[in-house]
Amino acid sequence: MKKFLFFPFLLLLAGCWDTNQAERMYYIHGLGFEYKDEEYKIYAQIIDFTNIAKSEQPNPEATQVEIGVANGRTFDEAFFNLYNSMDERLFFGHLSYVIFSESIVKENKAQPIVNAFIRYRELRYTTWAYVTNSSIKEIMSTTPILNKSITLSKLSDPLNSFSQSSLIRPIRFRELMIQLDEPSHEAHIPFVEVKENWTTNKGEDTIHGFSGMSIISKKSGLKGTIPLDQARGLQFMTDKTKRSSLTVKYPALDDPYITINVDKVKPEIIPIVTKDGVQFDITVKIIVTANEFPAEENEDKFQDAVKKEMKHEIEKTYKAGLEQDIDIYRLSEVVYRKELKAWRKFQNDGKIPLNESSIRTLNIDFAQIKGERIITEKGEYDL
Repeated sequence: MKKFLFFPFLLLLAGCWDTNQAERMYYIHGLGFEYKDEEYKIYAQIIDFTNIAKSEQPNPEATQVEIGVANGRTFDEAFFNLYNSMDERLFFGHLSYVIFSESIVKENKAQPIVNAFIRYRELRYTTWAYVTNSSIKEIMSTTPILNKSITLSKLSDPLNSFSQSSLIRPIRFRELMIQLDEPSHEAHIPFVEVKENWTTNKGEDTIHGFSGMSIISKKSGLKGTIPLDQARGLQFMTDKTKRSSLTVKYPALDDPYITINVDKVKPEIIPIVTKDGVQFDITVKIIVTANEFPAEENEDKFQDAVKKEMKHEIEKTYKAGLEQDIDIYRLSEVVYRKELKAWRKFQNDGKIPLNESSIRTLNIDFAQIKGERIITEKGEYDL
């Protein structure tokens, strides 16, 4: 009899009545934003996990993605217009990347979107960010080669290819916010395009490709985009580089060009404060592999050729940034962290004035690995 006394209380216990069934939701994988004619346009890419959950190569007959489009005077209004066109609830917890058009970045409307997104409980700081001037619908409709899952595309999983070629470093929302909030209040976002350098037996196969680095400012929006051929110095000025390459002209050989693998990079930037401003002494410690280099050749001469070419790439990227008033190597942040008094004295909107003579010295230091240490001519350093 006592057991039946508890039965009415069981009816009052909370259950799972307010949960959403997995099959009754659409899962958003990517978002795109444009701003034109004083209206926001959003592109929502949804994917079907039942088609990709069991295999990295989904059913070729199945639709991997669908893209919804909606307009609004605010981006919230555009989202509600998108909701009105859907049959099920839209879930943002699996959002992988966001693409901003040049138009929305030029209007300095990207940061408010990022700030609003990170306050939404379903979203994460790990979302990737990109800029483009191509058709967002075309970019989001492009699937990986060999019918790989859309979740393994360059936009969804950029670190996989970055570990093999670290030319353009991807950025997450978390780092995007940090770069905008700290000197020089400029963030580096990969510039993405659709490319056609793969071919199948059915014709051209489009893929995603990074073709430069866009720089946005907290104050003025898009400051400019540095194309790929001028952005190669970036890979040698960050310790985030996993693996990169450098082609060196070496006339001593029958074939005058040699490509080396750069396996480790560790830049060291020292601000030198004077009464008129700040200059910088930069040393880049590198570990390289030259598979094509003949053993009988003079190694010192070859190292000199590598140093010369690497300096050229670093300086070319730096000058490309100066032409657009961009602190491409975030030198202002170095001063902010190492010489705060000097930063307060010389900064303007968080940025230290820079010119072609701001880099006082630039040295390339070859190194070798021994255990957990890097050994160079000037000392030992941790890996």
